[in-house]
Amino acid sequence: MRFFILFAVFAISLVQLGYGHVATYAPSEGMGVSFSVNIPEDTASSGVGPMYMQLKAPSHIQWFALGQGPQMTSGNMLIVYSASADNVTLSPRTALGHIEPFYNPDIQAVLLDDSGIENGTMKATIRCDNCMRLDNGDHILNRRNSWIWAMKVGDPFRSDNVSHGLQQHDWHGFFSLNPKDIIGGSSENPFELSEKEADYRDTDNQQQVSDSLLHKKRIAHGVMTSVAFVLLFPNFALTLHLIPSRWTVAWIHAPLQMFAIALAIAGAAIGYLVSEDLQEPGSYHPIIGYVAMAGVVIFQPVLGIVQHIQFRKSGKKTLYGALHRWFGRLFSALGIINGGIGFHYAPTYNPDIPPASPIVYGIISGLVGVFYVFVLYWKKYRPRFKSQKDAEVIFPASKGSVATSTNTSSSTLCEKSNAVDTSKEKSQPP
Repeated sequence: MRFFILFAVFAISLVQLGYGHVATYAPSEGMGVSFSVNIPEDTASSGVGPMYMQLKAPSHIQWFALGQGPQMTSGNMLIVYSASADNVTLSPRTALGHIEPFYNPDIQAVLLDDSGIENGTMKATIRCDNCMRLDNGDHILNRRNSWIWAMKVGDPFRSDNVSHGLQQHDWHGFFSLNPKDIIGGSSENPFELSEKEADYRDTDNQQQVSDSLLHKKRIAHGVMTSVAFVLLFPNFALTLHLIPSRWTVAWIHAPLQMFAIALAIAGAAIGYLVSEDLQEPGSYHPIIGYVAMAGVVIFQPVLGIVQHIQFRKSGKKTLYGALHRWFGRLFSALGIINGGIGFHYAPTYNPDIPPASPIVYGIISGLVGVFYVFVLYWKKYRPRFKSQKDAEVIFPASKGSVATSTNTSSSTLCEKSNAVDTSKEKSQPP
């Protein structure tokens, strides 16, 4: 009797050694989609070998996917859709950017026997023999165990074509798993026998993004920042040239520019949310935007206020005015160029944005630039042309005679005023 008890304990221990540690993530906005991961002990210790993933989704989901790493381009993507009424297709793919990924036969991923469609649920149990490293060579356990997911609602494909075309996802997101929750066991299907299951349904290490809302945020960001940098900043800067008055600086130029700054801040804030949704807060487009925003929000108001105070005291232009003027032109130009970069890559990230948008943006920016330069040169050379014309009228030249005139200008009859004329203060940003 004692022998049978010891034998039973030993047998149970052997079975438990095969149990896997499984972590399951089910996004709250995923409409029933879930993703489970297991890495056998031997694979984790050696860094090579099989790992297992199980993807589940309701049958009304057209396709759903699990990807390795924090971005689409980081590693392998495993896309699942219906092959028939009771079977599923696994399409291992690679992405080169925020565009439709392509089938990659080098990804050694296969479906296990329990995969299929049953009771309205698609299930894909996957074994991948070369998924332990990302495309850049990093081991998936070296850093935070990051994953991405996506799903599209629609009619089922009912196709076994691994290169079937995909429409852009309706929802996508990011999550991370604790390695200790996914490492363990040696089973060939750890989802059938699992000693420990970790539920990441309510994890804080996740992000869920509605692509329809993301599209609206991108449009709002593009419109608001473009209007601010292309239309408002340059044209409001010209108010001191077009409306020369002692009241222009304080009551026209400054309030209008503050409105433009407020619009730019709102657009930049939405842009930051977009970069977070795309997991690209450190790419060149946001960084250039941060620099341009810092210039127009911090440096320009400070320089403008100091210049205005100094001008009212001395009646003379100062270094602050020159810095205010040229830094304004620099930051506005930087923002306009960065907007062009954003419009250039926008159709790549979202096919709904017309490809002609960067062309239209460039044309409008060019016209505004031409108008800005024209006004500056017109105001600079117009007094000279007017003086020459007046001289021809007052002193008509005739052959054989010398015209003479005495100074009868009414300005000689007026006393010189000591008041500072702030209409001459032209130190605004472009």
